[in-house]
Amino acid sequence: MSKRIYVVSDIHGYYDLFIKLLEKINFNQDDLLYIIGDICDRGPDTLKLIFYIQKHDNIILLKGNHEYMMQEALYYGIYYNDFDYPSKALKIWMANGGNTTMQSIRSYLQKDKLTHDDYRVVRDAFLKQLYEYLVNLPNYLEITVNKKRFILVHAGINPRYPLEKQRVQDLLWIRNDFYYARGDLTKVYIFGHTPTVLLNEDRSFNIWFDTVNQNKIGIDGGLACGSIYGQLNCLCLNDGKITVIKKEGANDEGSFL
Repeated sequence: MSKRIYVVSDIHGYYDLFIKLLEKINFNQDDLLYIIGDICDRGPDTLKLIFYIQKHDNIILLKGNHEYMMQEALYYGIYYNDFDYPSKALKIWMANGGNTTMQSIRSYLQKDKLTHDDYRVVRDAFLKQLYEYLVNLPNYLEITVNKKRFILVHAGINPRYPLEKQRVQDLLWIRNDFYYARGDLTKVYIFGHTPTVLLNEDRSFNIWFDTVNQNKIGIDGGLACGSIYGQLNCLCLNDGKITVIKKEGANDEGSFL
């Protein structure tokens, strides 16, 4: 049996949905899964996701803008003690859903059971390891499946620059300038970041395909769009099969717009 290669993005702390997805596709050690950024924030179980991914060599995480915001907040917190005196980076992360991730960290480290000084020692040691993990995540990957070239990237690329000269800001945050551009027609760009409800004409959270240039696929199912909206979209690159896991309470009709 040949290796199956999957892509998914923007899980945003929803560990239970992620495990349901793996069960539904019967993911095994012979398969390969790329997560195109944003496993953290918004949802409740960021740490569980990180620990699970770290235990599986066949699950590869790329950096998203939320991993970047978390990375920057941890840097200032660790090296400038800005958890007690919040930095701009920490405030930005908190304003974008980082508070749920921080709560999961405090719970994991059992903050309530330690003295303030002991907690700071344990916290800083743990967060240094977490920071090193985040800072070393790739910003994009180029892979080939069935002789087709794919660029996996969280937000997209700036069409004015070649791939090797892309700015991190564009790779992790770009929107309209990317998905409305023609781009390189010899490659297919698979991206997250922008919920597909903002791209699909039917206002659904389903996978978006660029029908004009036929070289872009958006897979962010909008799990960050509220407590009842969104879904986890997974695409198999071998055969194009799509698997969807919806939030409980989400329906198939309409959208949050």
